[in-house]
Amino acid sequence: MTTMEELALRMDRMEAVQACQNVMSTYQYLHSAYQNADIVDLFAERDDLVCNMPFGRWEGPDAARRCFGVMFEKELTARDRSGELVEHHLTTPIIEVAGDGMTAKGTWWSPGHEVHNFFWVDGSPKIEFWYNCRYEIDFVKTEKGWKFWHLNVHQIFCTEQGKTIFDGQPAEPPTPKGWGAPDEEFASSTTWAPDREPRLVPAPPKPYRTYGEPAAEG
Repeated sequence: MTTMEELALRMDRMEAVQACQNVMSTYQYLHSAYQNADIVDLFAERDDLVCNMPFGRWEGPDAARRCFGVMFEKELTARDRSGELVEHHLTTPIIEVAGDGMTAKGTWWSPGHEVHNFFWVDGSPKIEFWYNCRYEIDFVKTEKGWKFWHLNVHQIFCTEQGKTIFDGQPAEPPTPKGWGAPDEEFASSTTWAPDREPRLVPAPPKPYRTYGEPAAEG
């Protein structure tokens, strides 16, 4: 027979799914509006935060601030943001909340359309391109609600508008320097290549009891 405590935990886990989806959607809205500094507040206050991007990996208590508050907000964005565009959709969500209700794992596909001033390229051209990626995220329950813990972005392809996937890769941005620089220069690549077979990256999360333990069987 289900106890009141077990029923309450079950309800908390059900509500956590929507809470995690709201955090992820808030992230996407803020990123599209170039309010990247506000994304920092979506992360937990922990010493073991991770922001893993296609062009670098940030770790530690200030990982989100260095990645979103400095790198995205200041170093890789033109001062004049006229005509800038970042529009990404979130699709195919899979969210698994731990049996103990304290953490959750989520994955999303995210097709996107972007326009940026490539100020690091001669002539500072404004380039329009398709950018598809997938998100793999660990969430943690805090006193302030559900927050990001580990955020991983897996780039799938990036192709300039009007070109093919074979020859349309825009120029990569420079690696940030100073305090906003990543702790590791490059993350493992998941970008499509003509000689690479499809891979299950990221793998959809499976039910699990508590973070750090293997997923439940069956």
